[in-house]
Amino acid sequence: MATKASIKFNDVDFNLFSTVLECCRKKAEIKYINDKKYHIAGKSVFGGRTNKDGINFQIIFSDDKSTMEIYDYSKRGTDRRFIDSMFELLVPLLGDNIQMNLEDLNECGVCRKKLRVGSAKFVPSIGWGTCQELCESCYTLLLDHEKNYCCVCHGKLGFRKYAARINWNSNLLLCKDCYVITKRNSNEDVRISTKTGPHLSNSNRIPNAGFQQQDLQRIMSKSVLSGTDDPVHILKIRFARGEINKEEFQEMRKLLED
Repeated sequence: MATKASIKFNDVDFNLFSTVLECCRKKAEIKYINDKKYHIAGKSVFGGRTNKDGINFQIIFSDDKSTMEIYDYSKRGTDRRFIDSMFELLVPLLGDNIQMNLEDLNECGVCRKKLRVGSAKFVPSIGWGTCQELCESCYTLLLDHEKNYCCVCHGKLGFRKYAARINWNSNLLLCKDCYVITKRNSNEDVRISTKTGPHLSNSNRIPNAGFQQQDLQRIMSKSVLSGTDDPVHILKIRFARGEINKEEFQEMRKLLED
């Protein structure tokens, strides 16, 4: 079962993101850094369960960097070694300016179904619109979506599909039009960064596409998967596929909207 640590900072007057990142480097192998969205992910030295990309924790800051959330997927029993070690490193630096609240997460991050002891639990990939663990149905659905939609324009992939070559997620694919753009790295400064997250900057049009390249920055700042920011959207897809019946759909939707 995953554990979430919500940490609040008071009156911090230095680069908090860089400080936390340096503390992480002492306790983990960093696999993903996005200094625009204040997001860190990797594998802790304490081992434990990981997702398909070798990630077993994620750290996300609020926009104003006044709060930070640590999601630790490697917990066993009462063991919270990664969270505890991070707290021990930060306290000497921040003193009374740090407050932490711990919470065990026992619901699927998409459908909110209870993840009971002994049931299958899956660690989400980066950009899936949630940091909580997933039930098997939601995990399978998002993984299928990830493999069949372009990670830039979110269009349905046809016969031609190209690897995005993003090292923190080997499943991400590009359609032909977006692949052509990313191939122009050297001449047009168009890139998908494997270190600081997705980033594009250019003013030309995408060949055969109905929007300008400047719109890609806005698109790629969202979740990697189109629609996964909205759990009700996923719920509708599961209902349409027959994975849940009408009663389950209505019950879950009511729970989400409450």
